[in-house]
Amino acid sequence: MMFLIETSDLRLRPLSIDDADQFVALCNDIDIARNTSRISRSYARDDADAFIERRGGDNFGAENEYVFAVCQHGKIVACAGSRQTQPGVCEIGYWVGADYRGCGIATASARAVTQFAFETMAAEKVTAGFFVDNPTSGRVLERVGFTKTGETEMLYSHGRECEVETIRVAVGRSQFQLCSEIVIRSAGS
Repeated sequence: MMFLIETSDLRLRPLSIDDADQFVALCNDIDIARNTSRISRSYARDDADAFIERRGGDNFGAENEYVFAVCQHGKIVACAGSRQTQPGVCEIGYWVGADYRGCGIATASARAVTQFAFETMAAEKVTAGFFVDNPTSGRVLERVGFTKTGETEMLYSHGRECEVETIRVAVGRSQFQLCSEIVIRSAGS
């Protein structure tokens, strides 16, 4: 099933192959590569095509992973998603294009996919992680309601081509504040 998430300023929608060029332009950013685990330093059209093929179109929601193009005024500005890691537990992730940082898009996107995980994926707990040298992402997650679990893990970053210490955070269903401005609906409705 396809889903759309709308906030007061953003629309999160499933990925489309038509998004590939915008993804290449946005992901060829050293900060995105350094601060995510899946994006390499030299992100090519083939990378975008492969990612969208795995997570967009008919594969949206495959393997219990929902990845959204985050759009503002019809233009992709970020990407965010939620995946089930075990029954009742989902993990979120996100990145924001360089020109769109510092204006609340990361927080709004993270909040939207967290709410999606609770409302649509029946999560009881949502987790995330951020690299120790990226405290900005930690502050974004804190604003959404996540707290540090006290755990860290080493996670491979394709952009750095090495493992990076990652601080783990989580929020439970009872701690998360649902936002009435976030509307989740089936794409066909």
